[in-house]
Amino acid sequence: MNRFAGPIPAQLLSLPALFNIFLQRNNLSGGLGSGPRPGPVPGSIVDLSHNCLSGELSSVLEGVESLFLNNNRFTGEVPEAYVKSVWRGSTRLLYLQHNYLTGIPLREGVVLPDAASLCVSYNCMVPPPAVVMTCPASAGGVVTRPAAQCSVFSHNGNTGG
Repeated sequence: MNRFAGPIPAQLLSLPALFNIFLQRNNLSGGLGSGPRPGPVPGSIVDLSHNCLSGELSSVLEGVESLFLNNNRFTGEVPEAYVKSVWRGSTRLLYLQHNYLTGIPLREGVVLPDAASLCVSYNCMVPPPAVVMTCPASAGGVVTRPAAQCSVFSHNGNTGG
């Protein structure tokens, strides 16, 4: 909440051990970058919510225990690495609501741990039946983003939301 603007410095996400990063409610833009990164430590929290981050999600933050990427402009499919991290129990909270994501790779019959919280509401997809979402009240009650918003966003390369 400091009015930071511009891309996230690559060095920030490639620290030797990722503990806690709280950069929510700024004006950060660009993507998350990619490439190998040392794993996060248990109890790690990364909150990049309510920014202007865009592009396809990379798996650079895989394994973060509490990951808030909601209310940005991410597109494409949720990386399988994030789903596996939730299934393994290393990620306990994954909030991806209010983006422009088009899918999540969950197979029929996959059961996520009871301790996991996953929210993918208000994206450009209908969550598969296997997804039992545990969203915060602030996510609202609408599960899918209106199709007109999704088509305008994907066809024009628009980063507005």
